[in-house]
Amino acid sequence: MSLLFQKGRKAKTRKALLTRKRLYALACAALLTLPFQNARAVGLKENTVVTDNTIKLGDIFYGLGTNEDRVLGMAPRPGQEMTLNARTLLRIALAMDLQWRPSSAADHVILRREATVIDHDTIASQLKNALSDKGVGGRFAISIPQDSSEIVLPHDQPATLDVTRISYDRNSGRFDAMLAAPSKDNPIQQVAISGLVQPVVEIPVLKENIQNGRIIRASDIDFVDLRENDFKSGTVVDPQALVGMTPRRMAFAGRPLLQNEIIAPQIVARGEMVTINLHDGPLNLTAQGKALENGAKGDMIRVLNTASNITLQALVTGEKEVQVASN
Repeated sequence: MSLLFQKGRKAKTRKALLTRKRLYALACAALLTLPFQNARAVGLKENTVVTDNTIKLGDIFYGLGTNEDRVLGMAPRPGQEMTLNARTLLRIALAMDLQWRPSSAADHVILRREATVIDHDTIASQLKNALSDKGVGGRFAISIPQDSSEIVLPHDQPATLDVTRISYDRNSGRFDAMLAAPSKDNPIQQVAISGLVQPVVEIPVLKENIQNGRIIRASDIDFVDLRENDFKSGTVVDPQALVGMTPRRMAFAGRPLLQNEIIAPQIVARGEMVTINLHDGPLNLTAQGKALENGAKGDMIRVLNTASNITLQALVTGEKEVQVASN
């Protein structure tokens, strides 16, 4: 009996030890998972737009709860950006005692500084106005260097500028100017700029691509300014020269057309029936005929009067219409 009792007691002891070990293991597992859960609560804002002069902790991480407004350093200049790589992010997390670690070396945050951008068109418009005030007449365009084609201001400033000084050389066409943005009274940015004045001519172009056979109408025509240096001999400048014509080949929208690139469309085909018109004073007579030749508007072709079986010379005036001159 004593032997059985001892065996039972040892079994209970082993069971109790196993139970305590399991509880300890579970407790350790729970403790180990707590930092992981906290780490997941803090995450990266991979792309952030900064609106003021400083970078704050909340610009980089979300889920902080506190310290979001903790200043870390100076922000990029308006319109520029800064990239923080995984190593920099880890240093910040350690310094701020954040429960976050990079998942890979590819982790990063891009900080962009919000800005007001004065674009090329606004700058060019103000310069053209100033040049007009200087006496530059007629239609003209200006060219300015690419690195001077925009001005960047803090985001809370308007996209405006003043031309505070400008000089113009009529012989060379060159000008020099000083710009103040957003205004001469608040010159946050002052930019010296040089450029060239180039005379332009207004020419008609197509609003959309048109293929051969389609007749160009007035509603198909738009206008663009072409620099005189780019003007080619034979370029169509009169919009009426396009109306009623058709391209020899596909004509592309917005591109100047040469005179040899357009033709009168064939509006009468050989063998088809046409209406013959005869205007003789107050009399307007019509007859049916058969075209013996192809013809475009303005062409003289032979037609057969099917009633009299007489061949006539007639002027093509419209689609399937010809006109015979009175004697």
